[in-house]
Amino acid sequence: MTREDMRWVRKAGLASSMGLILVASILIGYFFGSWLDSKLGTSPYLMMLFTLLGIAAGFVEMVRIAIQLSRD
Repeated sequence: MTREDMRWVRKAGLASSMGLILVASILIGYFFGSWLDSKLGTSPYLMMLFTLLGIAAGFVEMVRIAIQLSRD
């Protein structure tokens, strides 16, 4: 493969990972918050807080990837 082909493959890989990153960050936040709620007895507040933090983290990472893809 030429260098240009490798660049296209890299961009496609980054772009296709954006959705997975968003879903994974939300699920990690949800399950971590649920686990903390079960340990601390604060249900459902920490689950909601960490789910929102997961959403924010997912969107931040998606923006970072989009900026990186637009630079290349």
